Amino acid sequence: MKKLISYTFIILTALCVVVACRKSDNPKLKGLTEQVPEPQLTKDVTTDQVIAVQDPEAFNAKFTVGDYFPSETPPKSMDVVIIKNNDRTNQKVFKAGITSFPTTLTLTGADLKTLFGIETVLGDSYDIGVTITTKSGTVVPAFSAYSGAASYGPGVTSQGVTGAINDGPYGPATPQINYTAICKFDMAAYGVVGTSQDFTVVQDDWEDYAPGSVIPVKIIDATHLSFRYGTDKNPKDIVIAINPADNSTSVDKTDFGTYTGAPYPDYFAASVPGSANVVKPCDLTVGVNLNITVSAGSYGNFILILKTNL
Repeated sequence: MKKLISYTFIILTALCVVVACRKSDNPKLKGLTEQVPEPQLTKDVTTDQVIAVQDPEAFNAKFTVGDYFPSETPPKSMDVVIIKNNDRTNQKVFKAGITSFPTTLTLTGADLKTLFGIETVLGDSYDIGVTITTKSGTVVPAFSAYSGAASYGPGVTSQGVTGAINDGPYGPATPQINYTAICKFDMAAYGVVGTSQDFTVVQDDWEDYAPGSVIPVKIIDATHLSFRYGTDKNPKDIVIAINPADNSTSVDKTDFGTYTGAPYPDYFAASVPGSANVVKPCDLTVGVNLNITVSAGSYGNFILILKTNL
């Protein structure tokens, strides 16, 4: 593939099935394929990247509709199309007849509700693509009607990545983008920045705290909070960092003190990969999967889950 995507229409496949594509029929197949401009959708990172299910109509995002190779033959027009929860049988046209590229569009929660006739709920996912009308009038749909079938040729999304060839001016190729409804994190729901807030222990595999115990948690800033394990010698805070972009959590390696009578002077905690590394704002919980170590080695991994009492 060089600079243009080649699309083969369903009619070509159908003909092959019906007549078995005899060699003598090949001349009749001319004109059934056409090179089509490649759309490029680019999110504005200064606007919403996800839909906060706590207030879905407050969603406000901007994205740009472009032509990945603007120096090539442009389309006659592009239509921005949205599907919800991968339902390709219910495609909604959000903006039709775009002829100037790039064009920036604004998509709101109210727009989505109007298009699909229902409020966005947790887990809803919206895929945005482009239906192309070529200069010859051929229409190439944004989403194939066949579930799981791609509208774009293989390798399209590898363009623009490290080591790829035939790069366009935009960087990585993104012919489609997605917005998903999540419980968006807001530290204000967990406590007031600069104060200490009571949290209930939901799970502590390290077993310093029994489930149901209440411990103080410091609300450091908009994306960090801290707690202490039950060390009684040189206790130190374990800081949990929260990434609001995906609600993930992490802990840098921390010396959190030691215990009276313990054989080691320092105990360390650091997060390791696992599904527990997450805040769940709809449940008001924060969790982390911690690896506990001492100088002699590792005790293993232990999940901690806390819930604010705010």
